[in-house]
Amino acid sequence: MDRLIKIGFAKVGIWESLNSNQIQFVLNSNHFTKDLLYSFIIDGEIKYIGKTIQSLCDRMNGYKNPGTSQTTNIRINKVIKGLLNHGNIVDIFILADNGLLSFGGFRINLAAGLEDTLIKEINPEWNMKGKEKIKEDKESDNPDFTSKPIKRENIKTLDSFELTLGSSYFGKGFINVPVSHSNLLAGDTEIMELVLGEEKETVHGSINRRANKGGNPRIMGGVPLRDWFQRIFKQDETIKVTIVSPTSLWFTKA
Repeated sequence: MDRLIKIGFAKVGIWESLNSNQIQFVLNSNHFTKDLLYSFIIDGEIKYIGKTIQSLCDRMNGYKNPGTSQTTNIRINKVIKGLLNHGNIVDIFILADNGLLSFGGFRINLAAGLEDTLIKEINPEWNMKGKEKIKEDKESDNPDFTSKPIKRENIKTLDSFELTLGSSYFGKGFINVPVSHSNLLAGDTEIMELVLGEEKETVHGSINRRANKGGNPRIMGGVPLRDWFQRIFKQDETIKVTIVSPTSLWFTKA
């Protein structure tokens, strides 16, 4: 487990049981991050390592709702379901590709480059080998073998609210979260994942709980959020903000 953390893997969520026959993934961040490595971990023990070109949400949805021909998804779903029903906690860790790795001017896909080495060195219990491993890779990365992209209404969220993009929000790239929703977000100075529009462009900001007298959060998105506001909206238009998790907000048209 320490070996994964040292190279940048971080916990982003867990699997939980809806009932004896259904499971659900809960993510705190990186919902729409693509080209990544992911790992399922129980009590610090690495059980599975995989890679995906899909968003994290879409790939996890494949395990949650496996198709009848998706043998890998069916197998992992069954294992996770059994463990959750026996009281185990299954953590989700990821290593996202920052796009900075290159060789000879060509970008290197970090997930593709590391996956085989990690599986060989760590030998996770749930990973297949040989011909079965090749088959599993095809299922994981070929869109023909994966579930349809997850829709907004299928993402587990905490709540949402609407705001008018007044001159300050529109011109400076921040928003104030209503007091009524304050307790749904993380603490002061926490890093926030800001997902922009249906295209799910992702930038990062932070929480400032000192800017407002009531202590309700101010989400500081800076130049990237300001530029997106000004590209998509007009001043004084209404925007919908969905609280995906305490550290993730999704901005869309109202």
